[in-house]
Amino acid sequence: MDRVNEARRDRARVDGNIGPCPECLMKRSGSLRIFAAIMALALLPAAAFCQPAPPPDPASVTMSASENRSVVLAVAKVLRERFAFAERGAAAADEIEAMERRGAFRGARTGAELLALIDTQITPIVNDRHFRARYFGEEMVAGFSEAPPSADEVAAFHEEVGLRGGEIPDVRWLAGNVGYLRINMFLDAAPSVEKLAAAMGMLSKSGALIVDVRGSPGGEPAGVAKVIGHFVKERTATVRTQDRSTPSASRTFYAEPTTPAFTDKPVFVLIDGKTASGAEEFAYDLQVMRRATLVGETTAGAATPGGYRPLAHGFVAFIPMQVVANTITGTNWEGVGVSPDVEAPASEALARAHRLALETILKDAEGVRRAIAEEGLASLEPAQEL
Repeated sequence: MDRVNEARRDRARVDGNIGPCPECLMKRSGSLRIFAAIMALALLPAAAFCQPAPPPDPASVTMSASENRSVVLAVAKVLRERFAFAERGAAAADEIEAMERRGAFRGARTGAELLALIDTQITPIVNDRHFRARYFGEEMVAGFSEAPPSADEVAAFHEEVGLRGGEIPDVRWLAGNVGYLRINMFLDAAPSVEKLAAAMGMLSKSGALIVDVRGSPGGEPAGVAKVIGHFVKERTATVRTQDRSTPSASRTFYAEPTTPAFTDKPVFVLIDGKTASGAEEFAYDLQVMRRATLVGETTAGAATPGGYRPLAHGFVAFIPMQVVANTITGTNWEGVGVSPDVEAPASEALARAHRLALETILKDAEGVRRAIAEEGLASLEPAQEL
């Protein structure tokens, strides 16, 4: 598989040590600033948007023992300073520095070899599904800034979101008057909010709704709250984020009741092992609210929000920097994932949820609604993925 296709594939992968590609952060501007600002509050393991060009190839980057040392010690430093859990960050940093003194990383001859050592030696110590190190190249990292993105950068970001359909690529009716909504990313950007409103309007007369977040790598808590707003009758707290280094950045997110309302309709959420981060929050929040039935497979288990931070010599690390907790349970899904209410292979989850939706509609449907639901259920025999 060539590196471009591999990058596209990795966009939606978050299975332990493998996550969405770091090159997905690279927008047309070639700057990390907008992504640092967005990612600081995003439940995303990496940024949302990939460009066709592949990232710099770390296998072509020659490394010396002193350069390896600089990169590894930078990992320890940033974990000590910025990791969401202070004691764990300090302990991890101490262990990493001890490993470096023992020469654990000196033998790496290329950037790729160093990344492999970090992955096998450091990632288990950090023990967070969002942590990862990547090589972006010195030119790219030189432009890193934690300053807010400019108006032009935000406009470019919104333009791309719009051109990607607001990251809501599929809205349709299934047999029996069941609505289907596919969400790739949970974003609070205007083009995504507009597409969500249009989609919900199109599906407003459906008798039940299926929201598909299989393979979704995440999104912003505010974007998650926007969707949940269609399913609640009153202002409802979703998650609380706490930032140890910037307490003023801590906040509670709320789902505001939004029309069209789906408050009295059954909702089913499709999940799988590649459903990660903010998409997991969406599933978790609705599950603990008892507002949706989750169908599919246990999710990835990546909860801690953060962002990329520069290391040395063109390397960066995604550092989990905020503690997130559901406001009902006081905890999250880190390391364990979100378990489905109804287990089904990912490839069969839609068919299973469709059947469940029709059976739920038929519990009290009358007249033409009942006739349409019965017609839809009959069309599922024999049951198969749609």
